[in-house]
Amino acid sequence: MIGAFAGIPARTTEWHAPGPGIENCLEPESVEGICSVLAEASRDGVGLLVVGGGTRLGWANPAEGIQLGLSTLGLAGVDVFEPDEGVLHARAGTRVSEVQAIAAESGWELPLDPPGASSTIGGVIASAATGPRAQTFGRVADAILGLEAVGADGVATKCGGRVVKNVTGYDMAKLYCGSFGTLGVLTGAWLRLRPMSQKHLALSAPLPREPVGFDVCRRLARLTSVRALVWVEGECSDADEGVYFELGGSEAEVEHDLAAIGSCLSTTEIGTERIDALRDARASSQGQPVALRARVLGVDCESMVGHIREAGLVVAADLGLGVVHARGSLDSVESLLALRQAAVELGGFATFEHLPDDWRIGLDVFGEAQETSDLAIELKRRFDPWNILNPGRFQAGS
Repeated sequence: MIGAFAGIPARTTEWHAPGPGIENCLEPESVEGICSVLAEASRDGVGLLVVGGGTRLGWANPAEGIQLGLSTLGLAGVDVFEPDEGVLHARAGTRVSEVQAIAAESGWELPLDPPGASSTIGGVIASAATGPRAQTFGRVADAILGLEAVGADGVATKCGGRVVKNVTGYDMAKLYCGSFGTLGVLTGAWLRLRPMSQKHLALSAPLPREPVGFDVCRRLARLTSVRALVWVEGECSDADEGVYFELGGSEAEVEHDLAAIGSCLSTTEIGTERIDALRDARASSQGQPVALRARVLGVDCESMVGHIREAGLVVAADLGLGVVHARGSLDSVESLLALRQAAVELGGFATFEHLPDDWRIGLDVFGEAQETSDLAIELKRRFDPWNILNPGRFQAGS
């Protein structure tokens, strides 16, 4: 331990985040501790790098004016679980895998599917991170019934509650979701659960190269029991080329869809952990200098895959979502921006998740439209007038 801030001991640590390095990190073990840190930081103008499991630190813009790290890992554990109602309350630093295990013991599943084994509840909500099962689970915001957060002024607040009818007025939880810790520090969440499937299995099939094969897979993604469909193209360490399915539902639903898939593709049953491995590989660049995520309409997914293929990147596409992940090497930042422009011309967007440091200069990894960016900057000004919470991470140069 070295020094202290707001009465909270600081420890030495190393965060691999864009921007200036952080040597000291605070890890309060109570909401009151978070409040004290933020109240003092706002008074003294101390910039804080707010982190959870540290899984997605590279996904945002470089931090500016950061002096300390503030970790939520000290706020861990599921403190309320109501299996009869299918809801639970978890503190922000709780690992998603821990919550999933607790829910599964009572026949429920948590509808969050973020990449990265160290993902925490607070980190997933802050980054709105989803995986291939989002075609069944929906958005991160859809799993949230209520949130607790501490504002930049050190005041603890709540929005929503344990049931939907508790939500009146503006749904503030959706505002915090995907704000990358720039509007407040999340401390806990009420989450809704889903009943576990009666039958659950995963399949793989050789990659159908011809265009008609791509269209067939897109149609198969719409089958009732298909929870995830991942198209993997190019050599990568986490999976062979191919199409990967996860099915879940009643016995009859799964058997029906299994027959439909088998009539189109030659399949092999695999463990569902292979789907997890494909998802978790997205949490890092796998040693590659560039990683990006594009989202387009499903009908345009093949076109986006074609652009990425021509650029020489490895592709993993969630065909039921129109989400395309890619990683590898590019010769210039212009080549990267050309891929973003291709996504925009298809009516979508592209986010850069890993980049060489010198490519980040003057570049917004989120690439938001100006009107959206202006709104985000105004929200930041209102919620954090002292600019202490992850400054620069969400709005480049703000």
